[in-house]
Amino acid sequence: MARKWMMLGLGLVLALGMVGCASVDTGTKFNDMNLTTSGQKPVAHLNGSCWGIYLFPVIPLLTGDTASVGSIAVGQDTATVEPVVEMTTRKAKQLGATSVVDLQSHKTSLYIPPVFWYKSCEVSGNAVK
Repeated sequence: MARKWMMLGLGLVLALGMVGCASVDTGTKFNDMNLTTSGQKPVAHLNGSCWGIYLFPVIPLLTGDTASVGSIAVGQDTATVEPVVEMTTRKAKQLGATSVVDLQSHKTSLYIPPVFWYKSCEVSGNAVK
């Protein structure tokens, strides 16, 4: 019985070390193509994502830290649209964009028995100036 609990604990520690990620990926090669019909100059295509593990579907345990990309947030509900949009538009501003067009989001939620949920949110858009 002790071995079973030890293995469960080890598995939990390994899982905790790999959870919660926030990132913004960019694409900047457009082959002289425009991203808008208004003639705005393309800066980058952005794809922001954040995911984490929740207790039941509403209590965040470990998620990606959208304020400090690459870090883990404890007890913060960051795998939702608002913080991921903020993270993505912050990156667009850092790249010199004045607008983000065609902004879209996608959310996923998966049950992990017995009481956990994996949640993720992705936001993509085109940064232009």
